[in-house]
Amino acid sequence: MNFTLFGYPKAGKTTLFNILTGARIEVTAYEDGKREPNERMCHFPDDHLDKLWRLYPERKRIAAAVDFIDLAGISYGEVKTSLFLNALRKADGLVHVVRGFHNDEIPHAKPVIRPADDIRTMEEELLLADLVSVEGRLEKLEKDLKKAKIPEGEKEKELLVRLRCHLEEGNPLRECALSEAEEKQIKNFAFLSQKPVLHMVNADESDIGRLPELENGFALDKKSAAALAFCGKIESEIMEIEDEEEKRIFQSEYRLSEPTPGRFFPAALALMETIFFYTIGKDEVRAWPVPRDSTALKAAGAIHSDIEKGFIRAEVIPYEMLLGCGSLQAAKEKGAIRLEGKEYIVQDGDVIYFRFAA
Repeated sequence: MNFTLFGYPKAGKTTLFNILTGARIEVTAYEDGKREPNERMCHFPDDHLDKLWRLYPERKRIAAAVDFIDLAGISYGEVKTSLFLNALRKADGLVHVVRGFHNDEIPHAKPVIRPADDIRTMEEELLLADLVSVEGRLEKLEKDLKKAKIPEGEKEKELLVRLRCHLEEGNPLRECALSEAEEKQIKNFAFLSQKPVLHMVNADESDIGRLPELENGFALDKKSAAALAFCGKIESEIMEIEDEEEKRIFQSEYRLSEPTPGRFFPAALALMETIFFYTIGKDEVRAWPVPRDSTALKAAGAIHSDIEKGFIRAEVIPYEMLLGCGSLQAAKEKGAIRLEGKEYIVQDGDVIYFRFAA
């Protein structure tokens, strides 16, 4: 899974990148020229996996991996022409970092800092970038269809015209109802406004005690879009403290009940409509991310295409029930493991053993 952090200059993108990944990339008030994106892989915090692994501590614990990319700032009005446009299109999820703090020493492009305005403006820029792509493709299609009537081209044109109307009305493509066939038809466009986007507002130090209140103010009535608030300055300082007890004291003083990673990852998974199922093998206890409402057959394919092709059945037990039994062997003896077919809808937290023909 890939999340790309982007936004206008000096919003705190690299600060958030450090907080989420544990990196220690230097953050400066002024850019010293073009820089390459920061990239880092880390693992999803996973309490379910931790508890399952404690049943089998001699085995390897493998959490779901996530890649973070931190882009340099994109100037206002330049998303559609940005050098980073391709990086944004490759992302599974977008993380828009928004400036909400005041600091006279850190320049800002606008005279007044209004996070809600920047969120709205960025949403509009994502729409515009998609509109440019749609119009460019329609222009080419029109020329091709004048030369020859191509049924596939006619269908694509009809769909793109519908998408253009949707965008021109100011609606992101993630809110456009599409069939599975239509989703496949436009997949290669990697439209930005179709991607899940989490707006992360870098709040002022004085606001750290009321982050939930701020988030309610930025609440977005949009599918696959949400807003969270964090205080990059304070959390960066706490990150530098090595003593865990001292960290807890500082968090308590600042009324920081839950550090940003503990709020970011669940929110990101919810936006991505992703759940985890788990496998317990001879050598490892592992988490597997799959889209919500995935069938057992698709979950098998997430592990290996051979398991999907040779699928026979799935042996399933919810992780809470397995914890109560104490082991898979005890669960079998108690009859707690169910047999499910390929159309079974995998539930978040399922522990599954797939039987398949090689």
